[in-house]
Amino acid sequence: MRITILGAGGNIGKRITVEAANRNHELNLITSKKIEDFNLENTNVSTEKVDIFNTEELTKVFNKSDVVISAYAPPHDNNDILIEASKSLVEAAKKADVRLIAVGGAGSLQVAENLLLVDAPSFPEEYKAIAKSHLTTLETIYRPETELNWTNVSPSAYIFEGERTGEFRLGEENLIANEKGESSISMEDFAVGILDEVDNAKFIKKRFTIGY
Repeated sequence: MRITILGAGGNIGKRITVEAANRNHELNLITSKKIEDFNLENTNVSTEKVDIFNTEELTKVFNKSDVVISAYAPPHDNNDILIEASKSLVEAAKKADVRLIAVGGAGSLQVAENLLLVDAPSFPEEYKAIAKSHLTTLETIYRPETELNWTNVSPSAYIFEGERTGEFRLGEENLIANEKGESSISMEDFAVGILDEVDNAKFIKKRFTIGY
């Protein structure tokens, strides 16, 4: 399968790229980094630079893909640019008639009836801006979309650099937590869950979440 990965050079994007490469997919990485920077054994990989706001150029790239995975992360000082970037992504994917799997945020997950994680008293103030941008993107761009074959995937509350265990749980609208109330997932296992979704397509036109 030919997969285009946006944001392939970021923390999550790198793990997605490694997981996809290890599954022997043909990869096209939209990144400013060079192929050598990824240290992949899979040689069926290409890289190119594309402006995420250039919908026409994105469409041309997506036309050569079976699936697009976006791990795009906005600048820290302009989180709401995620919303406009996502509009461009969705429009390009629709024009190319290609499936789009986009990394979202954990803040939009429910922790109790009528309570989202981002609105919980314990949610860190420094992450509220990006969490609200992801929430707006999910509710105003993805959920209303009926034409595109889209999937939005949320991590757990705490996502960290760790190990690939291949053992985790999947959910849809509720935050996944253990018996101690801890909600976490390694970036490596998050990538496994995303590539499993590429292969199995269980959450079409839905959001899902991955956690221990």
